[in-house]
Amino acid sequence: MFNSTRKSKWIKVAAATATLGSIAAIGFVGNSPAQADPKQYGALVGYGSDTTQDVMNALSGFANGINFTPVQSQDATQTQLVSWDAFPAGQCITTKVGAPTILRPNGSTNGARIISRAFGGGTWGNTACGQRDVSGIADYARSSSGPAGVGTDLVYIPFGRDAISWAYSKPSGSPVTDLTAAQLSSLQVTGPQNIGGTVIIPCGIQSGSGTYATWNGMLGLAVTGTPDTGTAFCNTGIAATPAVPDAGGRLQESNGPELKAKADALATTSNPICDGAVGGPAVSCANAQVIIGFAASGWVARSNGVGFPAPGPGVGIGSIGGVAPTANAAPNLTPNSAFYASSTFGRNVFNILPSETINDIGNVQIQSMFVGSTSSVCQATSTIQQFGFQSLGASCGSTTLTGPFRS
Repeated sequence: MFNSTRKSKWIKVAAATATLGSIAAIGFVGNSPAQADPKQYGALVGYGSDTTQDVMNALSGFANGINFTPVQSQDATQTQLVSWDAFPAGQCITTKVGAPTILRPNGSTNGARIISRAFGGGTWGNTACGQRDVSGIADYARSSSGPAGVGTDLVYIPFGRDAISWAYSKPSGSPVTDLTAAQLSSLQVTGPQNIGGTVIIPCGIQSGSGTYATWNGMLGLAVTGTPDTGTAFCNTGIAATPAVPDAGGRLQESNGPELKAKADALATTSNPICDGAVGGPAVSCANAQVIIGFAASGWVARSNGVGFPAPGPGVGIGSIGGVAPTANAAPNLTPNSAFYASSTFGRNVFNILPSETINDIGNVQIQSMFVGSTSSVCQATSTIQQFGFQSLGASCGSTTLTGPFRS
C-alpha cells in the first residue's frame, strides 16, 4: 500500500461510483483464485486535464465505450489507475468509499490545485459541493501544461508529445483554413477581423485549462489578467443553444460541438462586429467564422472515435503558417510530426505527483507506474499513440521538471 509521509489515510474505491466518472474496468491477473482479486481496490486516483483524460481513462481500462488493457504497477500489488473526467463541469462527485463529495476538478489548473490541497493542506471545493479536506482522495493529477512558478513541491512527469492548433466552424461558405501565428495572436488581442474576405471571430478557452495557458503562451500573450480580450464578443455576445456551461461563456477545450453551437447561433444574428470592425451599422453574421485553440491530440483521438466528444460535422482543424497539425483522414488520422516538433506549437503533457511520493523509496507502486522510461505508463506507447500523442522515448517519465503547490 502506498504510504505518504503526510497522508496515510486510504479509502477503497467504490465500483458503484463508476457512473459518476471514468473509473477503469476491474482487472484480473493470474490463474489461481488468490490472484483474482480486483486490482481497483486501493487504485491511484487522478483528476484534471481534459486534453489527457481520454488517454488516461484508456490506461485505466476504459475510454469512450471501449475496453483497454489497464496498466498496473510493477510490484506485487499490481495497482491500477482511476481517472475522473474533467467534465461535466460543476458537478459534485464522490470518488472513494467513505470520502466526502467534492467539486469535479475541471482542467489542468484545477488538477494541480486538488493534488496541492491533498498533499500541501487546505480545502478544495465551492459553495454547492462544500469546501472539503481532500487528503487521501487525490494521488496524481493530469496536466497539459507545465508548472506555474518555481518550486519543488510537485513533479511534472511527461508521458507524451502533443501540439496545439486551432479549430473552426463556418455554417455558410468556404472557411479560412490557414492562419499565421501573427494573425492568431492579433485575433486574440484585438478581436474579430476580416481575413481573406471572411470575418473571423475568436472564442475563449475555459481558463482552468492547460490548453488555455499554453495557447496564450504560444501566441506571446500573458496568461493572467485579460490576455485574450479579443475573445470577449464570442464569450458573452453569442448566446449558443444549448448554452455553453462555462459561466463566462468560454468553451470547454477541444470541444467541437460547443464551437459549432456558437457558430450556428451567430449565423442567425446581425451585429456591427460582423463586418470585421468595431462600430457602424449591424450587418448579417451569416458568413462569419468562429475559431478557437484546439489540441491536435484531441482532434486525432476524437475524430478517430477513441475520444469524446467527436468534433462532429461542420467543424474543421486549421493549419498554422501552411503546416497542418494532422495527417491522413479519420478514422485513421495521425499526428503530423513536423507540426508536433514545432518549438512554438508543440508541447509535452504530464502527470503531476507530489515530490514526497517520488522521493520516498517506499512508494514503489506510484514510482513504477509513472517514473522513468520503463514505467508502466511510459511502456504503454501503443495506447498513448492511439490517442494522438507521440512517444517521448527515453525522456518519458523524467522527474526533472518541478513546480510549487498551486494556489
